[in-house]
Amino acid sequence: MTEQHGKPIVSGPAGNTDGEISLQGRSVSRGAVVGTALCLYGGKRQFYKKEIAGEQVDGEVMRFREAVDASKEQLSTIASDGNGDGNQARIFETHILFLEDRSLLSQIESMISEQRVNAEWAVRTVIDKYASRYKALTDKHLQEKYIDLEDVGERILSSLGTDSENDLSLDSDTVIIAKELNPSTMIELSKRNPAAVVTENGGWTSHTFILARELDLPAVTGIKQLLRSVENGEKIAVDGYEGRVILRPGKETIDNLKSSKHEGINLGDTELDPGARLETLDGQEITVRANLDLSTDYGPAKKVGAKGIGLYRSEFLFNRYRGYPSEEEQFKIYSRIASESDDHGVRIRTFDLSINQVSAGLAGREKNPALGLRGIRLSMRFEAEFRIQVRALLKASSANSISVVLPMISDADEIKWARGVISEERERLLSAGVPCGDPAVGVMVEVPAAVFAIERILDASDFVNIGTNDLVQYLLAVDRDNEEVADWFRTVHSSVIGALGKVLQAANRKGVSALVCGEMAGSPLYTPILLGLGARELSMNVNSVPRISALISRLAIEECEEVLKEIEGLSDGPDRDAEIRRIYQNKWAGLFDFSSLLTFSRR
Repeated sequence: MTEQHGKPIVSGPAGNTDGEISLQGRSVSRGAVVGTALCLYGGKRQFYKKEIAGEQVDGEVMRFREAVDASKEQLSTIASDGNGDGNQARIFETHILFLEDRSLLSQIESMISEQRVNAEWAVRTVIDKYASRYKALTDKHLQEKYIDLEDVGERILSSLGTDSENDLSLDSDTVIIAKELNPSTMIELSKRNPAAVVTENGGWTSHTFILARELDLPAVTGIKQLLRSVENGEKIAVDGYEGRVILRPGKETIDNLKSSKHEGINLGDTELDPGARLETLDGQEITVRANLDLSTDYGPAKKVGAKGIGLYRSEFLFNRYRGYPSEEEQFKIYSRIASESDDHGVRIRTFDLSINQVSAGLAGREKNPALGLRGIRLSMRFEAEFRIQVRALLKASSANSISVVLPMISDADEIKWARGVISEERERLLSAGVPCGDPAVGVMVEVPAAVFAIERILDASDFVNIGTNDLVQYLLAVDRDNEEVADWFRTVHSSVIGALGKVLQAANRKGVSALVCGEMAGSPLYTPILLGLGARELSMNVNSVPRISALISRLAIEECEEVLKEIEGLSDGPDRDAEIRRIYQNKWAGLFDFSSLLTFSRR
C-alpha cells in the first residue's frame, strides 16, 4: 500500500485493500486495533458533535445561556479586580461585548434548536464562522478581533464544562481522533474504555501518551490535517507498532494487523518471582517502582514485582471543572494509595500544574507555560492551596509510608520554603490533636539549574527523583509536545547523559536516594545506559515493569559501564543512533530484537 507521512494516499491495488487510505505518523503507544472513529474538537475544553432529542433542546439552550452568564460574571470580576492594567481591563470589556452580541448568541441558539446538536458543537461552529469573517477583513485592527472572539469561545466552552463533563458515552471500539488531546480529557476518556487514540500533535513524553501507555491504549501521533481526513463513524485501523493509521481497512489489512506484534526485546523464557530481590548478573540489587497517574489501584504493579510507587502525579486529581480537590478528598486518596503500597511506600508529587490550568483570569495569555508559572512556582503563588495539600499529605502519612516530592525545583531556597510550610502545618495539626506523620521531602530534578546546583539541592533533600522527560526538553530546548521538532528530542544526546551522570554520581557519593523516572526508565533502550551511569532505582509505568525487570536480570553492571564508555566517545552527529545500535548489537546480539528496536532520538 502506498504511504506518505501525514498525508492520505488512496491505495492502488484492487481487492481487499481497494479504497483504503493510509496515513503515516509516529507510534507513541504500542498495540493494534480496528475500530470506529470519533472526532474530538476544542482546546482546553474538548468535545464531539452530539445529536440531541427534541425534548432536550430547551435544556441545552438553557445550558448555553447559563454558560454565557457565567462567562460574563468571570470577565466582569477580572476586569474590575484592580490587578491588571488599563489595557487588560479593556480587553476583557471587549470580550463582554461579544458575550452580549445578540446576533452571535441567537445564531448559536438557532443551531442548537434547528440542527438539534449539543451546545459545544454549536458554539465552536458559529464562533469559527465569525472568526473567519474577521480574518478576511483588510483593516489590521479589526482583523485581530478574531483572537478575542476565539478567547470568548473557549471561555464559554469551559463554562459549559462546569455543569457537565459532556457525558461521553463510547462504544468499546471507539478510536479517538483529535488535533491534540489534553491529559484531563484522556483521564475522562479512560473511564469509558476507548480502543485507541490518534492525534495531529503530541510526543512520546507528553503526559497524554504517558497515560495511554499506562492504559495499554494504542496511540499514533504526527498526522497532519487528521481531522480533515477522518469522518465520524468510519472504520479505522490503528497500528501502534508502525505508527500507521488506515481508513476503511479491508479484510487483508485487518487480518495482518491482528497478527502483528513487536516487542523490541527478546526475553526468551525469562520468568521472575515478583516478590524476589531483583539483581543484575553480577549481583547488584536494582529497585523497580511504578508510576501512577490516576486514582487506580497499585495491585497490578505489585503483582508484576514493583516495589512501591516511585511517582504519584497528584495533579491528575485536579478537575478542570471543579478545580482543586478538597483536603478531605486528597487525604482519602493519598491514604488509600499509600496503604496499598505497604512498607515500600509512595512518593507523591505535589501539584505540578501551570497557571493555564488553574486560573480563569489571565491564564490564556501565558505564551510559554513550560517556562511559566508552574510547579513549585505556582505553589508559592497559590500558597493556600499548597498548604491544603500539605495538610492532607501529613495526615495521610500518620499511618502510611509517604514521601513528598516537590516539582520544578531550581534551587535550594525553594526547598527550604516548602519545608518551612510543611513544618508549620505539622505543628498546627499536632497542636490541634490531629495525628500526622513526618514524611521525607525530596525534589524533582528536571531543569538544568537543578543539575548545576545538585550538591546544594542534595544537602536540602531526603531524596531526588530525576524527571527525564522535562530534563531532556529543557536541556535541548525542544518542546516535548511539538511534533515539528521531534527529531531534535534526542534522549541520548551527550548533554543528557552528562547531566544524568552528574546527578547520579553526586547522589551516590552523598548516600542520597536517586530514582530515575520518566520515559527513559521504562524503555529497554535506555536501561543499560542508566545502569552504567549509576542508577539503582527506576520508576516506570506498570506495563513496563515486567519487561525492564527481566532485562535487568540479564545484564551486568560491568558490561553496562563498558557500553557507556563507548557511547560517551561518540559525536552528537547524525550517525550517533546507528553507532549506538551497533554497540548494542555487538554486546547483546541475542537480547534485543533489532528489527523492531526504535530509534533512540525520538524517544
